[in-house]
Amino acid sequence: MDRVKLGIPIVDEFVDEGFPLGSLVVFAGPPGIGKSVFIVHAVIGALNKDWRVIYITFDDEPEDILSVLESFSKDVLVHVSSNRLVLIDGFTVPISGLSGSSWVKVSPTNPLDSLTTIHNIIRESSVEVGKLLIVVDSLNEIVLRNEAGLVLDFVKGLRGICKRYKALGLVSLHTGIPGLEQLYHAIEYLSDGVIELGFDPSLEQLGIPLRRLRIVKVKATSHSLEWIPYTILRDGKISLVDVKKIMSNIRQALSELQGMITK
Repeated sequence: MDRVKLGIPIVDEFVDEGFPLGSLVVFAGPPGIGKSVFIVHAVIGALNKDWRVIYITFDDEPEDILSVLESFSKDVLVHVSSNRLVLIDGFTVPISGLSGSSWVKVSPTNPLDSLTTIHNIIRESSVEVGKLLIVVDSLNEIVLRNEAGLVLDFVKGLRGICKRYKALGLVSLHTGIPGLEQLYHAIEYLSDGVIELGFDPSLEQLGIPLRRLRIVKVKATSHSLEWIPYTILRDGKISLVDVKKIMSNIRQALSELQGMITK
């Protein structure tokens, strides 16, 4: 079975042999936790390996996605002009009298049409099997605007495309919306890999918003199940965090505070 690393060191380090080609991987977590940053790293990594990337953006305008990608790599526009990076606009709402964008457009209210658009792009551009990354960022517009069965059909269809072309599919999913817990579980069940992101609850109570991730599953691949603390630096790099050092600093600060109180 062919496998590939995502290009995200903090994830790749804890997945022994990489993710099987043909897999659909979900990055699930609350808003602001860094899911899109992880995906950006994967996109840049794929482009650097001469893969083709198809990126459906439901959360932002394509121009905003390009701006973020350019902050990581100055070659992004070259990849767009060569059709190696294809952005699909699922965000922009057509407004009468305003000039529309030139991007291929899809609607979150018709998710199966989005799958057809992806498939047509693959067929028309003769994408090399085993060298394709498909990104959906995020699934929430589809989740919130369609009934559950249609959402799951979209996930199954996307997974089917990934398997047909030995592509790697990455989907971001914003969790935490009350009443959708069963749907979240169903999406994760249908996926080949799930990476859960969240804040460390024990440190959050102390006012320290420490991010952490856990690789819940990767099909047919051994991996760590431990929570992995991380932070996102100003330049967008993802770095491991030494929790023991943080706790040591907290204990030292509390000890010093106690000493001041008892004087």
